[in-house]
Amino acid sequence: MIARLRTLTRPLAEIEIGPVALVVAVSVLATRALPAALAVAALFWPIRWLAYGHLTLRSAADWPLALLLLTLPVTLWATALPTVTQVEVLRLLTGVALYYAIVNWTGHTNVQRHLRWLVIGLVAAGLALALTAPFVVAWASVGKLPFIPTALYNRLSSPLADPVNANVMAGALVLLLPLALALPLFAWRELSWFQRLLTVIAALAMLGMLMFTQSRGALLALGVVLLLLPALRWRRGWLLAPAVALAAAGAVWWFGPGHVLEALSRAQALGGLDVRLEVWSRGLYMVQDFPFTGIGMGTFRQVANLLYPFFLAGPDANIPHAHNLLLQVAVDQGLPGLIMWLAVLLLVTTGAGLIYRH
Repeated sequence: MIARLRTLTRPLAEIEIGPVALVVAVSVLATRALPAALAVAALFWPIRWLAYGHLTLRSAADWPLALLLLTLPVTLWATALPTVTQVEVLRLLTGVALYYAIVNWTGHTNVQRHLRWLVIGLVAAGLALALTAPFVVAWASVGKLPFIPTALYNRLSSPLADPVNANVMAGALVLLLPLALALPLFAWRELSWFQRLLTVIAALAMLGMLMFTQSRGALLALGVVLLLLPALRWRRGWLLAPAVALAAAGAVWWFGPGHVLEALSRAQALGGLDVRLEVWSRGLYMVQDFPFTGIGMGTFRQVANLLYPFFLAGPDANIPHAHNLLLQVAVDQGLPGLIMWLAVLLLVTTGAGLIYRH
């Protein structure tokens, strides 16, 4: 009986990544799909147990993720806006579910083939993001780089009730773009002609859309990637870094540090460096007042306007987050959540370094 169940369920476990990735992608665009995405992901856990005799493979991030999930009841208890926080909790749960779907799909059988298709799938996902970005991003708030005409954005409008922020889209693209850039450098001969074509088209599309989002943080991250890839690929590739650093220092000296900081921090909806510093100070106040519980995921704007009003940005400013990822995690889930988040980041970085050495 058990052998028959395993025979029946293993083909289902083999296709797990497809349905889970699809519903999670839909939930990114439509929050109403979050419960369905979580339900589809949860369906495969008993399927794995029947197919392989365990719910999931072990991974290095298990303990930090488990402890991070323990902060979710706390954030639901601490929040003043349960409906807002519930959406963010579902987002975190679907992200963790997608992580374990990837771990189990790549780790049970055909590991090399599944890893290869996973990388190609992530490149294809980046291409899909770049192609859909014009229709799902709120372009009205974009206007930071003077050499890109604002008239281009006036023709674009998203039909979504809750469009994606341009910086959020840029953050997703800059995570996927390095794969499309690295494949030609490290594995061009191992790719089929279709994979080569897909990689080149995806890299160009993501580069173009990343520039179009005008997200300076993402563009700075891309600059680091462009320096890091040659250093990893060629023995003397690191020589490029001092040259770029010298050029950047020259540019800062020429324009002046104050002007450079103002240009990097100014945003159409946020203002300059002084306003950004004010936003960061409000985030620090929240962490000081709610160090163990956080304020509740997703409630930064409402809590800031009520308890920590802005003077420079205005008492009713529409500032949805702390404009700093580490600070935002601490604001949402307290210092315990930040510690667990940093543990996951450290494990991922260490794992990437070990894989590269291997």
